[in-house]
Amino acid sequence: MSDRTARFAGLYAMVAAGVALVVTPLLALSYFGIADGASMLDQTTVSAWADPASDRLSALLTWSSPDRVYATYIQLFALLFPAVFLCALATRSRRVVSEGRLERWGWRIALSGYGVGAVGFVAVAFLLIGASPNGTAVNSVFLALMVPGMLLSLTGSTTLGIALLRNRYAPRLTAWLLALTVPFMIVGAGVLGHIGLGMLPLFIEWGIAGRNLRQRRPAGAGALGTATT
Repeated sequence: MSDRTARFAGLYAMVAAGVALVVTPLLALSYFGIADGASMLDQTTVSAWADPASDRLSALLTWSSPDRVYATYIQLFALLFPAVFLCALATRSRRVVSEGRLERWGWRIALSGYGVGAVGFVAVAFLLIGASPNGTAVNSVFLALMVPGMLLSLTGSTTLGIALLRNRYAPRLTAWLLALTVPFMIVGAGVLGHIGLGMLPLFIEWGIAGRNLRQRRPAGAGALGTATT
């Protein structure tokens, strides 16, 4: 990948991480406002943060029908996710150490998951221009692309994070956040009530890697880890 393309991917990831910090909570709150998500407020850990947040941000949640508000935030979120795939791809292309088997498999699985997920999100974004977020077409794309993409992303990110930590990858925070992908997803989806919140660390970790790309530092430069087998 050319330096110019890598720098663009880094900028995209940095912007996506910043925007995701705003959009993701709104996506979750708008989900709790539709019929399918309202029951999540019965969970104490969800209502503890969602009720006061909804009161303070009501103007951003009531400007249209609940379904339309939720669909719009899904579309915004969908436009951000390809940044994860592109930044990871650019980072992989600039690795300068002999990674070892575990890291190679981590990259393969993670990039496959990010790629499938990005295609699924973009497809959903287009479908939601005129469809309901609970419609058959959207649900079909979710099952066909989003579910397998998510499973591959979770497995690949965790594997990759562990391998990067073993190989002394820099920046270390990206490696740590990748290694903790599954716990973050459990907290976001299970405790806080929405899968998007579980994915937020994914944007942050690749946003950090994106900053590395913008500085024209080879991903992993200075990493002294030896190859694993």
